[in-house]
Amino acid sequence: MNKHIDKITLDNGLTPEQQEVMDEAYEALMSDVKYIDLKLYHKLRANELNVADVYKLRKEKKMTRIIDDQYTLL
Repeated sequence: MNKHIDKITLDNGLTPEQQEVMDEAYEALMSDVKYIDLKLYHKLRANELNVADVYKLRKEKKMTRIIDDQYTLL
């Protein structure tokens, strides 16, 4: 899972196995970006969703609860 989301899961339609593959691919790409352009790497990391962002979106009613702790963006 995305390290920045912690206990909240966003429903993107992937199975846990598919999400793990995507997370690994994302982190591999971010590792390459970090090596090539450290400034861009920090900019991209700064723009990732974190738990506070998710709660803010929920409060603004831009997210809908799906099942348990899964949410989807409207």
